[in-house]
Amino acid sequence: MPTKSTTVTQFRCEKCNAPYPLGADDVIATCPYCGYTFVVGGSEIKHLIIQNKLNPKSVKTAVTKWLALASSKSVGGGVIKDITLEEPTLRWIPIFRVTGQFESYHFGVKKEGSGDNARHIRIEDRDSGEFTEWVIARRHAATFGIDEFIRTLDDRKIKNFEIAHTEGAPVLNSEIDDRDAAKRAHTTRMDRERVELLEKMDKLLDHRLNLNPDTSTYTHAPYWLVRFTYQKGTFRVAVSGATGEILLGELPVTKRYRLKKWFTSIFLLIGSGLLFQVLPYMLLVLFQGSSDSGDIWAIPLIIIAVAGLFWVASIIVLGGALRYEVEVDTEGKERGDRFSITEAIKKVGGK
Repeated sequence: MPTKSTTVTQFRCEKCNAPYPLGADDVIATCPYCGYTFVVGGSEIKHLIIQNKLNPKSVKTAVTKWLALASSKSVGGGVIKDITLEEPTLRWIPIFRVTGQFESYHFGVKKEGSGDNARHIRIEDRDSGEFTEWVIARRHAATFGIDEFIRTLDDRKIKNFEIAHTEGAPVLNSEIDDRDAAKRAHTTRMDRERVELLEKMDKLLDHRLNLNPDTSTYTHAPYWLVRFTYQKGTFRVAVSGATGEILLGELPVTKRYRLKKWFTSIFLLIGSGLLFQVLPYMLLVLFQGSSDSGDIWAIPLIIIAVAGLFWVASIIVLGGALRYEVEVDTEGKERGDRFSITEAIKKVGGK
């Protein structure tokens, strides 16, 4: 399969005349020697930087503590003694800080009760005010934990950019301009609001968002990546230099983890099979009974739904046992294919 080629051209800084490479997709560039920041083919622009609060030693300390916590919750704390941390690497990620005014409207319904007592509650609201959105200024580079990184940013430690603040670490160039940043800010906020609204209602029937950006300021933020080895495998942990938080990490899948997943999967399959076995007897009782209540017939439907959920969950859990690594968030909770039986049953019961 052909891969996209990347063209790199040698440029000289207009301010200090130092030579440096410029990628074909770069829209805004920063001289790594003097910090001169400009639109490619244009003039100098205002540039901010979020201060880095970490150093290699403090990053290693934070990652070591997090690995102990996260592994004890999932793959087993015994992996710690066989982990070797590599030297952390710092990179400065280009971001646009988009601010302005917003107006939003949403309308939907939430179902409460079941059977004859079921009712749909109308949920409608408008909101307006000021907004701040942080937009990653890269098109093609998929950085590990970058979505989590964006959510940690704020204005508390932001100041004018100086190349001395970068501590000699790479300063990535932007692949979008401020107009594209404003469009992405709208898409990002729209998607986030939609997810939040769907947690409050069953159906979202209308959702509108209008953003009026006032400023779109080019900014760089500190991102640390730590790699570690375990039994000849290499794994990653992303750390925010802006807050010192662990953003996202990978843990190796151990024998203990696989066994736990296998047993959980088998338990769910057995539970699914038992529920399907009970179903014919439940239907027989209902057919022989004299009750005309519609709510009674909801019981076999719930049994079918829960049995199906157990079966689907067993497949999802089994898939976790076949992976090479698991992704874990800042609190040590496993991401990706986590399946909550309790929450699933609550949803079925509510509907």
